[in-house]
Amino acid sequence: MARIKICKQQGCHDAATTDGYCRLHYLKHWRKIKRAQKRAAARKLNRYVEYVCKQNPDDFMDVIRKDLRSPQFSGMAEDAGSAQEFGSLFDDVSDEQEIERIVKKLKVEEGF
Repeated sequence: MARIKICKQQGCHDAATTDGYCRLHYLKHWRKIKRAQKRAAARKLNRYVEYVCKQNPDDFMDVIRKDLRSPQFSGMAEDAGSAQEFGSLFDDVSDEQEIERIVKKLKVEEGF
């Protein structure tokens, strides 16, 4: 029997679909989640640069250039680029009240 995870929003008993939230609460916390993902990506990049600088203090720029040219890294960069383009669709909505208005007008079915 499959287990159903519950939304991590306090007081919500709906099934979690994305990042531990139900659909409604994921939309409500979307901006906070994306900000956290950007911070995590920046921390990973900083750790990578520090690691390369520590391992190769004389020629760290050459190592970074070599890594940038590798097919594995270019595949990751393409995935990140498409995610950024998708995310930019929602950047136009800058007002918290606008997001609240959208969330309030979502239709929630009786059985959900």
